[in-house]
Amino acid sequence: MHQPDLNRDVFSPIKLFAHMDRMHDWWQGNNVYPITMELSPSTICNHFCTWCMHGGYFGSHKGDDKSLKAFPDSSVMPVDFYRGLVDELFELGTKSMIFSGSGEPFVNPNLMEFIEYTTQKGIETAVITHGGLLTPEKAKVVAANCTWIRISLNAGTAATRKQIHKVDDFEKVLGNLAYLAEEKRLQGSKVQIGAQIAVSPENQDEIETAVLRVRETGIDYFQVKPVILHPMSSPTQYEKDFYLNTLHQARESKVHETNDFKVFVKEDQFAGVLADDYERGSYSKCYATFFPVIEANKKVYYCSQTRGLPAFCLGDLAHQSFREIWESPHRQTVNNNINVAECQPICRCHPINKVLWTLRHPKNNINFV
Repeated sequence: MHQPDLNRDVFSPIKLFAHMDRMHDWWQGNNVYPITMELSPSTICNHFCTWCMHGGYFGSHKGDDKSLKAFPDSSVMPVDFYRGLVDELFELGTKSMIFSGSGEPFVNPNLMEFIEYTTQKGIETAVITHGGLLTPEKAKVVAANCTWIRISLNAGTAATRKQIHKVDDFEKVLGNLAYLAEEKRLQGSKVQIGAQIAVSPENQDEIETAVLRVRETGIDYFQVKPVILHPMSSPTQYEKDFYLNTLHQARESKVHETNDFKVFVKEDQFAGVLADDYERGSYSKCYATFFPVIEANKKVYYCSQTRGLPAFCLGDLAHQSFREIWESPHRQTVNNNINVAECQPICRCHPINKVLWTLRHPKNNINFV
C-alpha cells in the first residue's frame, strides 16, 4: 500500500499529537475531554442513499412534513440549546466542531447560526453534507467561517447520483461547489472545499469522471474511499476483487491532480477492508474514547458509528450537562463494554486506535529510535 504524505495528508491520525497536553492526560489515565466534537444538527435527511448506515438508527430517512410526528427520535436541534452547549464545550477545551449527521445538517434552518456562533467562540467548524441544500447565501457563511466543508457527491453522472441518493440533483450540487469556490476566492477565505465519492458497485466505474467534473468547479480536493458496510446493514463486505479494482482506479485518477487540486485516496481504508480480519488484530481495545457524537435529540453517543444505538448512549443533555455525562460512571461502563470485534470495521477512529494501541503495547525495540 502507498504510504501517506504526512505533510499534506489532511486525514492523518498523527495530528492527534499536536495536542500533547491531552495525550499526556490520556497516557496518565486521566479523563480526556473531546478535542473534536461531532454533532448532528438534524436527524432528518431528504436523501435516501442506498448504503447509508444512519437510516437504520432512526427508522428510514425521511423528508416530509410528518417526519417529526411519525418518528419521535427525529428532530432538529434548537438554536438556544445549541448556544448553551457550545458555551460549555468551549470551557471544557473543545477545539473543533464537525456538523455531520445521522441526517443532513442543512435540513436544520439554524445551521448558519450554529456555524457563526461556534466560530465566534473560538471553536473551528466543519460540515459534511450531501450538498443539495447549499444556497449562495449559505455559501457566504461557510466561506467566511468554516475550516473545511466536504460534499458527498458519490457519482460521476446525474443518473448514478439519482440511483444512489434517490434525488436528481447532480448538476445542482456541482453548481453549488462552483459557487462556493468562487465565494472562497472573493472573500480570500482559507476554507478547504472538498467532495468525495464513497465507491460501491453502482458507481465504481465513475471515479475518473467524478474527479474531472469536480475539478472543473474549482474546489480544492476530491476524496475517494470505499463503501464499508455497517454490521447493521450487512454481515459481510463486498468482494475483494471489487475493492482491488476500485483501489486501482482510484490511484489512476490521481493523474488529474494539479497544483491547486488534489485527489486523496483513502489508502488506509482500502488496506483495512482488504485485510482478512479487517485489521482487527491491530488492537483489542478501543482507546478512542474521546470522540463522541451529539445527536439533534440531545443524546450523546460513544462515537459516530454507534449513534442512535441505546447500548452506546452516554447520556441525555436534556437532563444532564455535558460535563456530568462525561464524568459519569455510566460513561465508563459504556467505554468498558465496547467490543471492537463487533464494531463497524475500519471506523473513523480505527487509525487512531492503531496508533494509541502501539503506544500502549510497543514491540519494536522501542529504545532504538
